[in-house]
Amino acid sequence: GQKFRMRIQYGSRRKDVVIALTEPYFLDRRLSLGGELFYREANFLSSVYDQRNYGFSIVTRKAIGRFMSASLEYRLEEIEIFNVNRDVSEQIGLEEGSSTKSQVTTSLVFDTRDNPFLTRRGQRFVLTPFVSGGFLGGSTQIFGVDLEGSQYFLLPYDLILLLNARIAAVNTWGSGDRVPIYDRLFLGGSNDLRGFDFRDVGPKDKNGEPLGGKTLARATVELTFPIIEKVRGAVFTDIGFVEPKAFNAGGRPASDVGLGLRLDLPIGPLRLDYGYPIQTGGNNKRSGKFNFNVGYQF
Repeated sequence: GQKFRMRIQYGSRRKDVVIALTEPYFLDRRLSLGGELFYREANFLSSVYDQRNYGFSIVTRKAIGRFMSASLEYRLEEIEIFNVNRDVSEQIGLEEGSSTKSQVTTSLVFDTRDNPFLTRRGQRFVLTPFVSGGFLGGSTQIFGVDLEGSQYFLLPYDLILLLNARIAAVNTWGSGDRVPIYDRLFLGGSNDLRGFDFRDVGPKDKNGEPLGGKTLARATVELTFPIIEKVRGAVFTDIGFVEPKAFNAGGRPASDVGLGLRLDLPIGPLRLDYGYPIQTGGNNKRSGKFNFNVGYQF
């Protein structure tokens, strides 16, 4: 049957309204078709501006054999940078205002994991190219690609070794003159370099505000081990860089090491991590960070 989903989130840091409908067997085939209307407002992305996104998307997905699937998505959204502080740099001041993005995104997923929540064996790779503007319309004209892969190994005594890496790049094409800040690449925080503040790794303006970049590379090695039932410990190291030029590997790396806990609770899996910087990438504070996130594994 069809799946209907509605989510409303209202808080001091973000406001989300999402209405989605999915037909999992479109035309009685193993082909899903879904649509989504959304409104999102966030003030946690930066300390000097807020961001608002609203629009719709249509996506179709199809399984290709046992371990592979592909998807195709069209998204049309209005994006607004507002509440910009008066004393921001010229680089961020240029981002103020609204723009329209019309984008097509494809995705190819290869997934052999034995369990998506607590994986002990298997691998997962996701390739995501995208293009916006030009013949699609809109005022944002960019293209890019994102590739992420994870490999899991089960070792003696229920030790689980995770190797994870991601590379991504984005650039303008045609008459596009710049990559907007909302489409640039960032590192730092609970989902990548856990020893650093959110978006703290990479290019910054004269005031120390993150500007993002056009090339990103990141890698993680993590080992988890059982402590008691439904509780695992973790040791990890992360390394990565963000480069202002597209398809360029010249960024200064930042890295960290850390410890964590993985909790399988009735309300859902939770991840607690403490990371400490080793290499700071040239412009980051050398102080540890506690991170809290939903999800059992990194």
